Amino acid sequence: MAAPAARRVTNCYDTEPNWNALAETDLWLRGAALDSRTVSISLEIHGDILKFSDYNQIVDYVNRGDMRGLVSEKIGQNQVDYLDILARNAFLTHPNKFFAAGRANRAALTSVDYFDPDYCETMRIHLEENEIPGVAGPEDGGGQTIVCVTSPRVIKDIRNVAASQWLEVQEYAGTNRKFTSEVGMWAGIRFVKTNRLALRNAGVTVIQTALNGATVVGQGAYATVDVVYHPGQTGSTRTVTVTSTASFAVGMYVTIHAQTLGTTPLDTDGTQETRRIVWLDGTHFAFDKPLLKPHLTTDYVTNALTVHASIFMGGPAIVYGVGEAPTVITPPKYDDLMLVNRYGWRGFLKFQLFRPEYYQVIESAGSVD
Repeated sequence: MAAPAARRVTNCYDTEPNWNALAETDLWLRGAALDSRTVSISLEIHGDILKFSDYNQIVDYVNRGDMRGLVSEKIGQNQVDYLDILARNAFLTHPNKFFAAGRANRAALTSVDYFDPDYCETMRIHLEENEIPGVAGPEDGGGQTIVCVTSPRVIKDIRNVAASQWLEVQEYAGTNRKFTSEVGMWAGIRFVKTNRLALRNAGVTVIQTALNGATVVGQGAYATVDVVYHPGQTGSTRTVTVTSTASFAVGMYVTIHAQTLGTTPLDTDGTQETRRIVWLDGTHFAFDKPLLKPHLTTDYVTNALTVHASIFMGGPAIVYGVGEAPTVITPPKYDDLMLVNRYGWRGFLKFQLFRPEYYQVIESAGSVD
C-alpha cells in the first residue's frame, strides 16, 4: 500500500500597509493584499527490533538473569535514541547555517575555529530582526527567552573565555523551573548541553582508510579495554581488517561509514558507528566496543575534525509529523520451532524543518585537552 501524500500546511502573510496620505478625490482604494505560503510535511516509516531465543531466556533464568526484561529495556532506549537523532538531524538541516570564524561550510572549519561568545548577541539580533514572537518586543521579560542547545565542549570554551560573563544556572534560576541539562546563561541566552551535538569526525578529514573485508555484528572489540573491561563475546573476531593503519594511533576516535572516500560521515547515514582505537598493527584495528552493525568491504574508516553544533531556539521551528505514533510491537513466533521472540517498535513519522526563521545554527570546532 502506498504512503499517503504529504500534508500541506498553509500560512497567511500579514498585510503590507501603504502609508501614503489619501487625497479627497480618491474615491476608490486599491486595498491591501493577502497572500500565503505552503509547507509540505511528509512522513517516513521508522522502527527497529531485537530478537532472542527461548533457549536464551531459559539459560538466563538458570543464571538468575532476565533476558526478556533486558531486551524490553534496550528496545525502549533504542526508540529514545533513534527519535533523538532524527530530531537533531532535522535541526541541522537549517538552510542558512553559520560557521565559526566566517568559514564557508563545515568542511572548511579548522581545529582552532572555536565558538566565540559574541555569536550569542549576533544570534539574538537575527531572531529579533525576524520578529520571532517572544523574542522581539518593546522590553525584555520573563517570556522572552532564547535557548541554546550545544555540546559540553562549547560550554567549556564559553566559560573559559577571557572576561567571561557566564552565569551558572544557580545564579539566576533560584526557585524558577530550569530546563533539563541547563547549565548557565550568557547574554540572556540560556544554555542546555547534550553530547548529541558533538559530531565526531564530521569535519575536514584527517586520515581515512577502507575496510578490507566486510564485518559482522559483534566483531572488532579488543579482549581487554582500559584494564577492567572485557567487551564482546568469547570466540568473536577481535579485530577488523583495513587497507592500512598508517598515521592512525591508539586513542583516536574513528567512524565506520558508507560514504565516498575523501568525504566525512553524513548526519543522515544511519549505518555509521564511531569507536575508539585501542590496538592496531599494519592492517588491523581493535576497538573499545564491538561493532553492532554490519559493514561492507567498501565502507570507510575515517578520523576527522569533531564539529560542535549550537542551536539557538527562539520558538517552535521543527514539526513532528505523526501518522502513527511510535508503537511497541511484539510479533508472534512464526519460525518453525516457535523459538524466536521479537520486541520492537515502529512509527510513521518525520521530524521536519517548519519555520527556519525561528532558530539559528552555528557550527564550530572545540578545544581539545
